[in-house]
Amino acid sequence: MKIWVNVLALLVLIASLVAGKMYWNHQASEQSAVRPTKIEGSSYTKGEEASWKKYAQNLPKSVIAKIEQAEKTKKPMKLVIVGSAPKEKVQKTWGTLLKENLKSTYDEDLMDTQVYEYTDMTTLKFINNGTYKQILDEKPDVLLFEPFLLNDNGVVGIDNTLENINVIISRLKDQNSELVTILQPSAPVYNAENYPNDVKALEKFSKENGYEYLNHWTTWPDYRSKDILTFLATTPGQPNDDGEKRWAQYLERYFTNSSSES
Repeated sequence: MKIWVNVLALLVLIASLVAGKMYWNHQASEQSAVRPTKIEGSSYTKGEEASWKKYAQNLPKSVIAKIEQAEKTKKPMKLVIVGSAPKEKVQKTWGTLLKENLKSTYDEDLMDTQVYEYTDMTTLKFINNGTYKQILDEKPDVLLFEPFLLNDNGVVGIDNTLENINVIISRLKDQNSELVTILQPSAPVYNAENYPNDVKALEKFSKENGYEYLNHWTTWPDYRSKDILTFLATTPGQPNDDGEKRWAQYLERYFTNSSSES
């Protein structure tokens, strides 16, 4: 009789242990159902801030600081892109392509991008016509400026072009002393003679004045080679669709640390 009592007690103990294990497994399952899990390849997890910094690795500290400020205040950094509009029709300009890429990369609370493109514009017209006031109205935090270098070539003269750039940026800085300026040349011209010297002068000017300089010419075939004609329209110095994409991809690598290739 005593043996049967012991056996019964053992069976009760085993049943209790099994029931307890089933209960805790159930509880753990419910907890895991509500706990956020990281999705591989995603920049976000619930309750975790966006890892936008991996996209900003090529940007200067001054721009990163502005994005960080935008993250804190929920007021986006204003990036304004200014450059020459194409004379021949293309599907999308490099400015439009870059804007689309930035919008899909950075949260709208971090970066607001606007594009201004002007046909037949020179730095002299930009000042004398008061067109620069359109950029003033945007109140940019960062200015990406292709200062109509090719349109100025042989018309305004490089010394005057550089002085005009100084005037334009000075007026923008009167409004925002913390403005970050990024300069870049216009598109290459096949077998050009004097124009490449203007590009070198713009690069030197940028470094001397503490402006960022993006030499997208490094991503094109050599301007003295016929290979570059693959990326140019019939109008001298204007990219075709493939050229616009190549130019944009260079800028995308800079702004988003992407590995896109032409």
